[in-house]
Amino acid sequence: MFNFTGQSRRRNVNLGNKSATTKQDLLLKAQQERQRRAKDRQNEAACKVIQCYIRRHLLIKDVIRNFTVTMNHEQVFHLILVFGGRLVDHLEHQSLAEILYDSKDVLRNYPGYLGNKKLCSMISRYMDDFLIERTIECLNFSFPVEQDYVNSLISFIRNTQTLSYNSTSHICEVLLKWGLNQSIYLDPLFEIRSEEAKEPSTLYGFYQAINSYGILPSTGSHSSVILENLAYIYSHTTQKQPVEICLAACFKNMVYLPQNSEMQYYVTQLYEKRFVDRLANLLEQGNVPDVTIESLISFINCAPTDTLRDSVMITLLSRPSFLKKLYSDVSQTAFDKNDFQSSASFSIFVRLLEMYLLVSTDHELLSESSGFTVNDLVAFSTRLKDFVFNNLWNLTAESRPKILDDTLPLLRKIYLRDSRLHFCRQRKEVDYWSSDNSDFLQVSPFKYIEDYEGLYREYADRRDDTYNDHEDQDATYEASSIKFRILTRLMSTYKSSVSTRQFKKLEILIKAPFFIPFEQRVDLFYMFIALDKQRLHLDDNSAMMSMLMPWGANNGIGRQSATISRENMLEDACNAFNSIGERFKAKLAVTFVNEFGPEAGIDGGGITKEFLTSVAEEGFSNTRHELFQTNDQHELYPTTAVNSQKLRYLWFLGKILGKCLYDHVLIDVTFADFFLKKMLNPSSRFTSSFDDLHSLDAILYSNLVKLLSMTAEQLEELDLSFEINSPNGTGSVVELIPNGSKVKVRKDNVLLYIIKVADFKLNKTLYRQTQNFHGGMSMIIAPHWMEMFNSVELQMLISGGGKDIDLVDLKNNTEYGGFLENDKTINDFWTILQEFKPEERLNFIKFVTSVPRAPLQGFQSLEPKFGIRNAGRDLERLPTASTCVNLLKLPDYQDKELLRDKLLYSINSGARFDLS
Repeated sequence: MFNFTGQSRRRNVNLGNKSATTKQDLLLKAQQERQRRAKDRQNEAACKVIQCYIRRHLLIKDVIRNFTVTMNHEQVFHLILVFGGRLVDHLEHQSLAEILYDSKDVLRNYPGYLGNKKLCSMISRYMDDFLIERTIECLNFSFPVEQDYVNSLISFIRNTQTLSYNSTSHICEVLLKWGLNQSIYLDPLFEIRSEEAKEPSTLYGFYQAINSYGILPSTGSHSSVILENLAYIYSHTTQKQPVEICLAACFKNMVYLPQNSEMQYYVTQLYEKRFVDRLANLLEQGNVPDVTIESLISFINCAPTDTLRDSVMITLLSRPSFLKKLYSDVSQTAFDKNDFQSSASFSIFVRLLEMYLLVSTDHELLSESSGFTVNDLVAFSTRLKDFVFNNLWNLTAESRPKILDDTLPLLRKIYLRDSRLHFCRQRKEVDYWSSDNSDFLQVSPFKYIEDYEGLYREYADRRDDTYNDHEDQDATYEASSIKFRILTRLMSTYKSSVSTRQFKKLEILIKAPFFIPFEQRVDLFYMFIALDKQRLHLDDNSAMMSMLMPWGANNGIGRQSATISRENMLEDACNAFNSIGERFKAKLAVTFVNEFGPEAGIDGGGITKEFLTSVAEEGFSNTRHELFQTNDQHELYPTTAVNSQKLRYLWFLGKILGKCLYDHVLIDVTFADFFLKKMLNPSSRFTSSFDDLHSLDAILYSNLVKLLSMTAEQLEELDLSFEINSPNGTGSVVELIPNGSKVKVRKDNVLLYIIKVADFKLNKTLYRQTQNFHGGMSMIIAPHWMEMFNSVELQMLISGGGKDIDLVDLKNNTEYGGFLENDKTINDFWTILQEFKPEERLNFIKFVTSVPRAPLQGFQSLEPKFGIRNAGRDLERLPTASTCVNLLKLPDYQDKELLRDKLLYSINSGARFDLS
């Protein structure tokens, strides 16, 4: 067809868009239809079932009512035998009561179990206790149905809203007649949760009532719900002994998971002294088979809080007979054998001994009157020491017993306590703690130390990126615990080498360094520093190479310069060096400024030493900044009154002390023993124990110890409460425990009181100060370097060691200026030092070096070297010293007695000059 333009006309024909139905579509549609029909049939069947039950219910209701009307009194018991609990659903209370009354005589003598089972089904459907007594009176006690009866009681207790004492009495009589007390049948009855009962008060009243009949669950139950319910019963009964035994037995192998916050309160009450003492008594007597040491261990492990766990341990320690019995059991075991398998007695003894070392006074520890004497402790320590060393040195990690993980921390605690009291060294050994194994002593762990340090630096670099100043953060103490993870990582790297002697010695160095003699550990300490200097290109070889190479080619740390005012030494030094992090390890270029301007001087090591010792003297000893205070022995520890600025200074002083150790600069500073122990204990958040209080406040320590020996009447007269004066000087008080001002100190809690006082004084008031000081120090000295030593040894690293000096060593490491070694004045000088008393020689060393002790590695390690310079022939002039360069300026007297008089006068008057 054409249009008017002559073009063909297009016609659109709609043929539809419906595609052809595929076979797959037909199959899917058929399947859906089948599913729909099946669902319809299922719904129809369900309706029929419901209708059937409704018809049956109505039919039974009609039958029961008809029978109730038509049956005579002699036949009515058949209703109970046929319908049982269904009667409760269809009849009123009064009708049921009449049926039970008419049926009592027959049912009580009815042969077989059917009558009792039907009666139990009725009990299970009661919503109150109106018919309980009458129903129980119908039971035939000759045919016990224990399981049915207990199940019916569980359902009844959950649903009832009332329960009188008379009804409970009838219930208990059946339980006793059928011998269900403490049987496994009763466990579910004691496992009803309060939220499952319509009336929780009814449930708890029921538990109290049946306990008055001595009815309890089986002793083999380990249910947390049963434990909570028993704890409730225990707190509300006067007949505690049966419940105590049941509770003690229930704790065996118990893993307590709180089920009800209200009921958990009663569980915490079990950790008070009364129950703990009762549990200990049962164990000591040993006449209750179900109460064992395993029960005690589980009881301690189930403690809801660490405080309650510690309280249990303290209560047990207050019973010398208990600790003595445990030690008697342990001493008979062969725990020093490599194949030893830990027993329950050994495990709890290890934990108790750890607590004993924490809370015992020095007097108690050394007393022969306690249940566990110092001789017992030494004997046990000796066996434990050999056991731990043999496991670490002779066995591979895979073959070591698990108990090693518990005994090693205990051995460390014994070692730290002995480092002060020396109770283990009474037998005059050269070194009780160091191993005498010749192979062990000759082995060097250097092969793996460098790799270990490399892994540590990865952690330290991440740490340094996180903080470079005194920021108050919890990551500070992780530097200690990280050392074990680094060791584990190194073990995984060298799987084939971990059994080698070199690697095992490295492991012992990290885990139990006291097995290595002190002199070896000092050498290893300076080896760590030398490796670190090599890493940073700070050693002499690197310095020489840097002079020959292009600027910065060795990627080392350049000399750190600063101008320091003599008037504001600490402030200027802190501003200059506190924020530079690890660069503070480098050589320092310090220019001192006094009132006349910059001081001239070329630093050959002397100005740096003077800078470090001067800053240390102002920070530690000067009262201007009030950063430190002293105990009775004039030993230093941080002040309790701090602010942000003081914390910043403490951080920096930690870096100063670290720098002194790093550069072998000794300083005449003596720290309190408890503070040094804190510095070595960052992984436990610097926690000190009660015995450390002696080095903080000896008078307070003595007074607290006296409280332990006081009678109950004497303590009551003191009228002490669990509160203490605040250290801020405002006159306010701090409560040591919740509501401590209302809790009086009594005989049964006096030990807890003294521990809380010590914890407040040692830990709570000094935590931030210690954290900041350690944080600064660990920027320079890695914590695992320090932790090779105990507190006494660390003090020796800081300020030198020995009660005398080795004159031969000093003479062999002395440099002369203007003198020859065989000059008369020099010969007289050495003769006079030889004739001095030891304390005079120490005073002389302090006069020249500022520190009254010799370096631990001998005078060859003194930087700068000890020197004697000729100060001329002026016989009136006194010997003087420049401590910054360890230089003695000695006039050429050529007269021995004159030299002696002048030298003693100078030493005693401190006649020294600054750097010339």
